Amino acid sequence: MKLWRDVLDSLNDAVMVLSPRLDIILKNPAAEALLGSQLNRGLVEALLSRNPWLEGMVRDCLQRRQESCCPDAKLALAGQDLAVRGEVAPLLNQAGQFKGAVVLLHDLSHQRGAELVVNGAHGDRVLGLSPSGLAHEIKNPLTGIKGAAELLSALFPAEHRAQQYCGLIMDGVNRIAELVEQVLSVSGPQRLKKEPVNIHMVLHQALGMAGLFPPGAANPIKVEQVFDPSLPDVLGDAAALERVFLNLFRNAIEAIGTGPGTIRLRTRMESEFRLRMGREQRRFLRVEISDSGPGLTPDQQAQLFTPFFTTKPGGSGLGLVLSQRIVALHEGKLWAERCEEAGLTGMTFKVTLPLYQARYGESGIA
Repeated sequence: MKLWRDVLDSLNDAVMVLSPRLDIILKNPAAEALLGSQLNRGLVEALLSRNPWLEGMVRDCLQRRQESCCPDAKLALAGQDLAVRGEVAPLLNQAGQFKGAVVLLHDLSHQRGAELVVNGAHGDRVLGLSPSGLAHEIKNPLTGIKGAAELLSALFPAEHRAQQYCGLIMDGVNRIAELVEQVLSVSGPQRLKKEPVNIHMVLHQALGMAGLFPPGAANPIKVEQVFDPSLPDVLGDAAALERVFLNLFRNAIEAIGTGPGTIRLRTRMESEFRLRMGREQRRFLRVEISDSGPGLTPDQQAQLFTPFFTTKPGGSGLGLVLSQRIVALHEGKLWAERCEEAGLTGMTFKVTLPLYQARYGESGIA
């Protein structure tokens, strides 16, 4: 019996056994983590009332001894909704007597978010592009166009208009080539290191590359750092994470504009999400970047992380897509909300990343 209890306690899925009167016969640690440590009959009844699909499955099991499965459902909890796979099966003893219902809930929310970013919303590669085909079909003709523009410019060195038009052609070619490189970086495979990384060193490096650190009188933007110095390392690739935060800092700078402004950088432990790995709960930290810019309209916010959507005149609309994909490959999450920080009116970009835990070896990055 102890072996079976050890098996249940080691599962990442939430498992609870309900009596015909909805009393808790058994629950594993994953169920307590998902539904609350004080899980009891009252909480079960409240859970079922908020989730008619689950209530129907439990009722069918208790009344008809019927096994059922819902592969993709929204589980309404107190304060949040989760994507889950739900299964309910009758519990029978060795004599075949019915004892209750076994309820299993598998949390799909974090996995689903990562899959959408890595694989695309419809199961295809991000943007549905072939890296090798794109390079062949676009980059080779661009080389010829750029070469022809350079020859024309050399043929008419004294013609102002000829130089102007050739300059426009070469600028356009360079911009398209840069766009192709960005598309390839989004669509192609990512090879990330798996090592402990100090998140504050990554953030300071990105601040320096963005021209925000060290602070100086020439920079009108004030950077407020609200750090938790006790945070453990994360598991990841420092260079890739620097690219993510550099892009977020540059977006914040552009949102603020030319005048004075504030960027608030906050780090803390993630309290809203944990991932079970055996008997342990894998923990995450959170980085939040808030700015004093004008923010985005609801329509603009809904299109963030959509390829080629941008509010910047010279933007490609791929920076956030690539950043979100890198974070997803770290088994983390990147999203944006209207700023709720005191004194700031713009956007807050939030990043969660898994902590490095030596007992897991090199697990954690695809």
